[in-house]
Amino acid sequence: MLLLALWLLAPPEAQSAYQRGLELFAQNRATEAIPHFAEAARLAPDNARYWKALGVAHARIEDYHGSIEPFRRACDLAPQLEDVCYYLGRAYYAADLYEKAIEPLKRALRHDPVKGRVEAALGQCHEALMQPVEAERWFRSAIRRNDAGRQMAHLAYARFLTRQGRAAEAVPVAAAAQQPETAEARFELAFALSQCDRLEEALRAVERALELKPDYEEAFVLRSKIRARLTVPSPQ
Repeated sequence: MLLLALWLLAPPEAQSAYQRGLELFAQNRATEAIPHFAEAARLAPDNARYWKALGVAHARIEDYHGSIEPFRRACDLAPQLEDVCYYLGRAYYAADLYEKAIEPLKRALRHDPVKGRVEAALGQCHEALMQPVEAERWFRSAIRRNDAGRQMAHLAYARFLTRQGRAAEAVPVAAAAQQPETAEARFELAFALSQCDRLEEALRAVERALELKPDYEEAFVLRSKIRARLTVPSPQ
């Protein structure tokens, strides 16, 4: 109700600028949408939706530093607004500001219905901060949620385990993240399998990733490495 009230109280000029921004954004013209969202937020600075839209537009063009302040304003104004504090945390993370990401993600945890993705994001922050015990605690909690963030949580945990030198543990975690099937899920499984020297299985998984996403550069590199290892003669 509060958000609806703020929308109704926004001056017509702000609403018009916001609508124009939405039209441009829907046409994949995020750069052009930014000044319209910025104008809407300037005219109605208490409207969290306008700030959120501005942050999303900056994030769309991978200007993560530029997205932080709009997301921060939106998260402070209306932490219950869908995704907004989560987006702030992810923006900090993408900008390599891992410590700063933790507080908004914990705030998101109180409001976000998809808690698994928030806990996975917290795990990634602690991993980046070289705090593996705390990271694993969040990852394990995330996969237990079994909500709409399930796949992201499993893939993030599998990636963490592989980087920790625990690829054998990562394989079943990545295998549990194959529905829905995505190129990223197949890649993570292939990577974990390759680290376990299960090269033929890894090759099948990475080739499937490339079928799903033909321009997947990381998968091309991994496939080349796996093929090279498969052609090396075994020592007698």
